[in-house]
Amino acid sequence: MADEKKSIFAHLEELRRRLLFSIISVIALSALSYTYAEKTLGYLAKYAKPLVFISPEEAFLSYLKISLFGGIVLSAPIIIYNLLRFVWVALDMREKRVFIIYFVSSIFLFAAGAALSYFIALPAAMSFLLGFSSDLIRPFISVSRYISFSVFLILAFSIAFETPLFIVLLTRLGLVNSRMLRRKRRYFVVLLFILAAFLTPPDVITQVLLAIPLLVLYEISVWLSRALEKKR
Repeated sequence: MADEKKSIFAHLEELRRRLLFSIISVIALSALSYTYAEKTLGYLAKYAKPLVFISPEEAFLSYLKISLFGGIVLSAPIIIYNLLRFVWVALDMREKRVFIIYFVSSIFLFAAGAALSYFIALPAAMSFLLGFSSDLIRPFISVSRYISFSVFLILAFSIAFETPLFIVLLTRLGLVNSRMLRRKRRYFVVLLFILAAFLTPPDVITQVLLAIPLLVLYEISVWLSRALEKKR
């Protein structure tokens, strides 16, 4: 019993140490990102120039927001590495291979979602929304609100693109199967459009730009689920 308690405390101490190291990495890389905050803002503001700030502290806080976002993104590999090191000893060889596949796939899908959002969805959304300007109504976009808008949109696409991994995981757990996914396809299509509407700004163009890739990824998920069932 004493050895078991000692083992538990050792694992908790290991978890605390790795969490602390991850937090420190976020802080350090956020500080580093601050030196490139203006350049990062230039990339984000590509589709909404010029930006304005309407309170004395808004510009400074906007740079801090960008720095924190950059710190989290840059430290993500460090955080994942520490998580991997913590659970690695509890996995067998087969589980380690599966874990690596999931890890690499999640990075690829996350990056694909971010790229689609930045190069296609964000300019389309800004073009549509700013299209309502006129001689009567002119856009003066707050830098803080634009950063929140663009970062949220990019993260929404990136997270939504993880849908195939989520469905495959549910298949591995036995909660869904390819037959059910095909039979209930129309309900899942409705859910995907609802998800796209929830994650994107209230304009049809951006919602469709997210919904269409999600439908394609759903069909890929059905195929992956069927292939996984055949291997069992």
